[in-house]
Amino acid sequence: MGIDISKGDGDKWRHNPFYSFPYSCYHLDAMEAYNRRELFEYYNERAPEFEEFYYGIFPADIPNPEIYRNDRDAIGRLMSPFISGHCVDMACGTGFWLPYYHENCSHITLIDQSDSMLAESRKKIDKLEINDKTTIIQADIFDYQFPEKHYHCANIGFLISHLTDAELNELFRLLKAILLPGGRFTIVDSAWGKYIENRGRQKDSMSTRELFDGRKFEIYKRYFLPNDLQSLARDNNLDISIEYWGRVFFFATGIFNKD
Repeated sequence: MGIDISKGDGDKWRHNPFYSFPYSCYHLDAMEAYNRRELFEYYNERAPEFEEFYYGIFPADIPNPEIYRNDRDAIGRLMSPFISGHCVDMACGTGFWLPYYHENCSHITLIDQSDSMLAESRKKIDKLEINDKTTIIQADIFDYQFPEKHYHCANIGFLISHLTDAELNELFRLLKAILLPGGRFTIVDSAWGKYIENRGRQKDSMSTRELFDGRKFEIYKRYFLPNDLQSLARDNNLDISIEYWGRVFFFATGIFNKD
């Protein structure tokens, strides 16, 4: 049987709305904490409809929705060889990429703060019949005490586009602590370009997001250019390779350079 860790599992769940990070003294101020709660509520409520965006389906019609499907399929074809061993899927959401990479993994740990997102992940685990090699953890990744030097790889899907510069640096400090030496991380996230700009998005800002039932949320969202990943690599002593750069999504892989 797989392991399902919930909020009630004592020391394995240490939640604080102001996020006492296990690897630093960084804290959110009151406004940042409010924005984070808004983001968490948005994704928890969006869970049943979240995967529509991989098909270019949004509450309001958009031009050329096939662009989303094309980028999704291209990344899906590339992903599997880069993920193996014991993988931790950070802020896994609905586990959308799980069908693309699970066969190469000896074990998979899925962690997300949203019970609704994890409910969608469980459906995939059941469908794929991989309960015996999965662990589900409900927690914020910055508030959970991970075992150190434990995972062969980490998958990071549509997380870094919601993190500030300080939080990005914190994420990579965390990854360095929990990955085995030579461990790899993979990133799927939002690419900046004319298509997104023409939809009225800002590259880095608070942004209004709407659900299909009309509810609206204000969340922080940023998009990336290749030179943004180069800056991340330089600031965090990483070797990052861009495997695919599409019109809306990108796929990158990376390792930590030796100190």
